[in-house]
Amino acid sequence: MRRLFILGIVLLPAWLFAGRAEAAQRIAIIFGNSEYQNAPRLPNPVNDASDVAAAFERLAFSVRLLKNATFDTMRRGLLDFAQQAEAADIAVVYFAGHGMEIRDENWLVPVDAELRMDISANQEAVGLSSIMPIVSKARKLGLIILDACRDNPFSRQLRASRPGRALPARGLLPVEPPGSVLVVFAAKHGTTAADGTARNSPFTTALLHNLEIPGLEINYLFRSIHDEVYGVTQQRQEPYVYGTLSREPVYLKPPADPTAQTGPAPNSEAARAWAEIKDTNDPDVLNTFISRFGDSFYADVARARLTRLPAPQIGKTTPAASLPQQDKAVSSSSPTDSERKTSDDGVVGQWSWRAQCPVFGNFEGTVRFSQAAGDKLTGVISDDSGDWNIFDGRVRDGSISFRRKVVGGATQHWTGSLERPKAANSQFRGSITDSRFAIGTCSWKAVKG
Repeated sequence: MRRLFILGIVLLPAWLFAGRAEAAQRIAIIFGNSEYQNAPRLPNPVNDASDVAAAFERLAFSVRLLKNATFDTMRRGLLDFAQQAEAADIAVVYFAGHGMEIRDENWLVPVDAELRMDISANQEAVGLSSIMPIVSKARKLGLIILDACRDNPFSRQLRASRPGRALPARGLLPVEPPGSVLVVFAAKHGTTAADGTARNSPFTTALLHNLEIPGLEINYLFRSIHDEVYGVTQQRQEPYVYGTLSREPVYLKPPADPTAQTGPAPNSEAARAWAEIKDTNDPDVLNTFISRFGDSFYADVARARLTRLPAPQIGKTTPAASLPQQDKAVSSSSPTDSERKTSDDGVVGQWSWRAQCPVFGNFEGTVRFSQAAGDKLTGVISDDSGDWNIFDGRVRDGSISFRRKVVGGATQHWTGSLERPKAANSQFRGSITDSRFAIGTCSWKAVKG
């Protein structure tokens, strides 16, 4: 018994150390600065930080939350965080508050900063360039999220150390992170982010909507956040991601273990597609998604969405759970004759398309066109790579035009004309241009059904 007791004492520190090491695999430090002493108060950052910290805790991160942090509190917090980052797989820094550019550097502003001279920034604020090396120590991903792109709150009192040196009034500078580090701005460099009037800012609201989606790879996560913020702010605010990662997928919430669940295995393609369409109320888009990913968790969410749509959108006599998954669903949401104006009935429905590109090869997929009113064209398109997108465009007298965002943020411009609109074998023919390529176009053809 005495030997067992001694053995327990010897092994106890190892057990404790192992527990700490396991907890440190995913770490996050969260700052929310609202109560500025020498600058305008911001209503949301403390709320934003509290809610983001709770989300990361649910994602099994070891989280430290610092509210209304002074310069010394931020500095000490980051020093401790740097020591933990060396043993982490993923290290995350989130900051909500005032951020600004001074002397060609981006600074995160503590609540006690005075900033009367530009040369005092490194004694009163935390430079973004000092945080990137910290998170870069993580083995898999270093992530910095800044909801801090606002107007310069110190513009009236901040003086330049050299006469004639201009002081920027808004936004942050673009950055070039080291390998395996992503830096996410709530608004693109040189522009500002809204604080919002609700509990959370528009950017953090979108972050919270997407952060805990299982199986959503990190690049698709921020693409989804970008699109949500861009839409909610009427294209006034565009989040931006700096840095690139290797081809290895990174998940903040991984797909469920297929061996541990009783239902069908999760489908990461379904997760990516759902991230693209998750805010839609178009029954055609939802039915198209269900027909493609009918055995996934997200298809159940889409079916539930259909049941909540107003009766005029899903039909008065057809139960939502048994809605058809092909072209019959279109009639329930098609516009009236007075709404169609110059649009063509033959466009609406599901089509199979094939593109031929002289240099880059052939591609194919499906596209479903629907219409809201007038000559407005809406729909969802997929290709053989599994990339799904919702789009808006125009249709008039059988001619269509729409733009599609593709992987990497590029834009494709599709144009086409409808042939034999009243015949059973209706076809579209047209061309595609891609912003990634300076020359050359692709031809495409689509057949209905």
